[in-house]
Amino acid sequence: MFRRVLVVTLLLAALGVGVVGAQDGVTITWWTQSAAMPSNIQAVLVDAFNAAHPDITLEMTPQENLNETLRVAIQAGEAPDLLVTPGASFIAEFVDAGLVEPLDDAAAELGWADKILDWAYQSGQLGGVLYSIPLTYESLVLFYNKTVFEENGWTPPTNIDEFNAIAAAAEDIGIFPLTYGNATWQPSNEHLMGMYLNAFAGRENVYKALVGEIPWTHESIAGATDLLRQHLVDDVWYSGGLENYFANGGDDIRVELATGDAAMMLSGTWNFRGIGQFFEEAGTEWDWVPIPPMSDMAGEYGYELATGTTVSVNAQSPNKDAAIKALDFLISDPALVLQLAADVGFGEWVVPVHFGVDDFPEGTDERVVRFFSDFAAVTGEGRIGYTTWTFWPNDPNVHLWEAVENVWWGDISVEEYLEEHERLWQIERDSGNLLPVPAPAMGGM
Repeated sequence: MFRRVLVVTLLLAALGVGVVGAQDGVTITWWTQSAAMPSNIQAVLVDAFNAAHPDITLEMTPQENLNETLRVAIQAGEAPDLLVTPGASFIAEFVDAGLVEPLDDAAAELGWADKILDWAYQSGQLGGVLYSIPLTYESLVLFYNKTVFEENGWTPPTNIDEFNAIAAAAEDIGIFPLTYGNATWQPSNEHLMGMYLNAFAGRENVYKALVGEIPWTHESIAGATDLLRQHLVDDVWYSGGLENYFANGGDDIRVELATGDAAMMLSGTWNFRGIGQFFEEAGTEWDWVPIPPMSDMAGEYGYELATGTTVSVNAQSPNKDAAIKALDFLISDPALVLQLAADVGFGEWVVPVHFGVDDFPEGTDERVVRFFSDFAAVTGEGRIGYTTWTFWPNDPNVHLWEAVENVWWGDISVEEYLEEHERLWQIERDSGNLLPVPAPAMGGM
């Protein structure tokens, strides 16, 4: 139904009815999700852009439920000049309806391919055409209690043998090797599944499975799935076993790590935003390292890619050139991007441009600077992995994090689980519902 309404909207637009109209002096509109909007965005982005472009007025408006509000506005022919969506799958829907302006010409003229990280640039392409750029990105790393590590003379692991040795040492002193849980967010299961897939099967095999060159039943994928089951169920490394895993919420796992009840936590860089308060309360110190490769197939460490919101230009806007100027203003200034990101704890508005250490605001946590600097360097070399919520279509994604619990409880085998996963992927391939997947640097295993 939504697509039918979009088609009607486009027909009305062609007749000059219900199309976003330019105001006096060219005003461009940009809506954002209110919860993710930096408090300094007016001064840092809007006022700065308007001062640099006296012939254009940029208006940025927060929305409580942006996705639904945007859909209603599109149906009414009142969408903003810049379209923000939750991710690539949403962009595909809008592109199919002819609502998104191709950006290849602008990108070539303004040099966006050199300003944006290569994988992020690729993630905005559909059918080889650039339609969007990510407004934020995140990844997954190994957090650890630095105080506990130093007290025990441990060095953060860089491979599976070192990882196993620390897990054994943690058990010897009576603490959990790792902490995690899904009580407050069941899809947390996919964080672990994705990390093990990339760290064990390796980025090349995950990429091949994503694009259909190998099935999801491949031995590398099965090995990764079974290794997680072993660590979680057989070894009871995660918070002492499966029942505790299902009882743990987000704050519980941070408390376990901060108090030293657990040594390590595999999780996302979104933790940069609030993890420090738990360690301050516990009187301990945290740090992070890249997730260590868990097999020879994985090669040298890399970082999994996860884009958050994306921004595109409304194809029906009468102010497309001005809207493109606003995008270029943002992605051409890494220091400006980081000012916005710092205001929200680097949990949003981390636009994937090339950062240097000097671009970060004074006083930024060294651990945060270290991550984003290394991420840019490593992913720039093509050492990339794939998060499930960014590169899996909806049905296979839900199956991945939901049905894996049946494996953990012993109700189905790894083989049965992956056979169903492959079946769901084949449906998506046959339907043409796949998302853009940037290729990794090959031959690095």
